Amino acid sequence: MSLTEIRVRQAPHKENTSFLSDEDGLSLKIDSNGKKSWCYRYTDPNTKKRRRVQLGFYPEISLKKARQIRDDFRDNKFSFEKTNFSKLMTFRRVGEEWLQFKLKNSFNDLPRCGVLQLAEKFLHNDIYPEFENIPFQDIKRYDLVSIIRKIEARQVKEPVKKACSYLSQIYDYAVAMGYCEYNIANGLNKIVINNKIKKNYPYLKANEIFDFMNKLQKLKTHPTIKKALIFKLYTGVRGSELLLAEPHHFDFKNKIWKIPALHIKQFRRKVILGHEVPDFLVPLSDQALNIVKDAMQWSFGEKYIFASPRKYNHPIHFNTLNTAIRKMGYGKDQLSSHGLRSTFSTILNESGLFQDNWIEAQLSHVDKNRTRASYNHANYLTQRTEMMQWWGDYLSTVR
Repeated sequence: MSLTEIRVRQAPHKENTSFLSDEDGLSLKIDSNGKKSWCYRYTDPNTKKRRRVQLGFYPEISLKKARQIRDDFRDNKFSFEKTNFSKLMTFRRVGEEWLQFKLKNSFNDLPRCGVLQLAEKFLHNDIYPEFENIPFQDIKRYDLVSIIRKIEARQVKEPVKKACSYLSQIYDYAVAMGYCEYNIANGLNKIVINNKIKKNYPYLKANEIFDFMNKLQKLKTHPTIKKALIFKLYTGVRGSELLLAEPHHFDFKNKIWKIPALHIKQFRRKVILGHEVPDFLVPLSDQALNIVKDAMQWSFGEKYIFASPRKYNHPIHFNTLNTAIRKMGYGKDQLSSHGLRSTFSTILNESGLFQDNWIEAQLSHVDKNRTRASYNHANYLTQRTEMMQWWGDYLSTVR
């Protein structure tokens, strides 16, 4: 018997989830907590399996509207991508909602290391193709396990760990929003095969720097990319700090690079929350100063010093530096962009000429044992100035 608006409105909830059938596969789902939603049960034309899709919640979606949505969905050959109705609860919809939530929760400040971009890439490459026409409610635990195993088969460790984390976060969000009852992705990390020993970022040893510089000089790529890599080695900064450098951040007279606290990994959120955090000061050697001045000639008129060769007023993408290193012949286990920072730290420590707290201050590391509200970004500036000139002279000697 077909449903009526009165019957839908007055339908009571029971101790367990119940359904009231309408017509042509449409039904009203009533959860034990009284929440009502519209469901449509159909036979998948490809797999011949019976599936149930959630069309939206009552009373936001009326009976009349639910029937219209069912018809549109069926007329579009059970394709979520072709339907005009935005309330169909697919994994893609929940995933996109989660990404927007993550963005808003970071006050629309995209993480400089590209965390959200990596999550979005994972969803589009590994999840959406598998779950494209499967309702969110129909996805089972073994479906997620299958995804993890496929990624694991590529023999890459970090993407597997990230996949487990992203899926768990998405289902935590879905539970909080009422899209599902519990997190079926919880504990996925426990099935990952741990067959690799954790290693630090690969970096250059002292006797390998000359070969690196020689390869970099011969590398066929845009000059700005080459200058970004060598400047990273001369300064020891993080990739995000390097690529977001703008001309007005530099005090050429005093040979100081003033990095906004917003660009420093551990201070970004404090700035967004309204705390007053001073710029981080990086003393520059004469050699580093010449590199950045030269780079500015190539990016003249653009916002960023290390400007993208392809997109106007965009910085070089964070993956570009590693791509260049691969073109130089270094494998992933031999060198990474972040490894240049490790090279900087290791050689300065091994020289025995400088105190470790000077080096840590230069790396913008915060002592976690210190309980204080702010960090003095000018710490040991005089000592670091001498240290950075020594480092610049050292690299010039090698070069």
